[in-house]
Amino acid sequence: GMYFHYIDKWCFALARAGRVEDGVRIAKSVFPYFFDGAHGGIRWKLSIDATPPPEMQHAFPNDDTLTALIVFSVLEKARERRADVSSIPSLGREIHALRAALDGYRGRVTDDPLGWGLAALFDAFVRHHPRSPALKRCASAALHPRHLTLPFRLYGALIGALVAGERVAHGADVRALLHAAEVHEARWGAKDSGHTAINRVMLAVGLLCPGVLAWGKLDPLVELDSVERRAG
Repeated sequence: GMYFHYIDKWCFALARAGRVEDGVRIAKSVFPYFFDGAHGGIRWKLSIDATPPPEMQHAFPNDDTLTALIVFSVLEKARERRADVSSIPSLGREIHALRAALDGYRGRVTDDPLGWGLAALFDAFVRHHPRSPALKRCASAALHPRHLTLPFRLYGALIGALVAGERVAHGADVRALLHAAEVHEARWGAKDSGHTAINRVMLAVGLLCPGVLAWGKLDPLVELDSVERRAG
């Protein structure tokens, strides 16, 4: 099947790489299939024929919907800065639908390392960072060496912690764990043939360029009262 959480990361990467038109056109092309217009929300998965599986006919306010709003807003802001803005379609209609769909959304935080890291990364794009207090409370569980049994998930947590900074985790603890991850990868990485590529790519991001993923002054801040009221 097709997973939305791969598409939104790709569109975000395209925005950061300056390939704004590619990101916008991908976002617009997939939106009608993943978005549940009747109930609101992004379906997290589609079948290979772009239809929702039977149990996913309806979507409701969820984390993928918030991430879609953030990524689409980043792309739209980047589009508006382009000299050729008129030649690139707007994501305004999709952004409006996503914002409306998040009415009733409750910000969710997990201590699963990859989920924690993604929440830390994208919470920086929401005004007042509503999930940060809850993220900090479970940081020690998410950022734990035991997760090196499946390294890329821990590396996702490290990326989120490096981007969000002291709002979500103590910097000294993060740097120590990052060093341990580097040692682990040097010693055991080649033997983990099933995940070698993703492990190394994600660790490289954490070591070399986590800042490229961070919120910047040219990025929008999503304002969503329902997220701010209910996060926890």
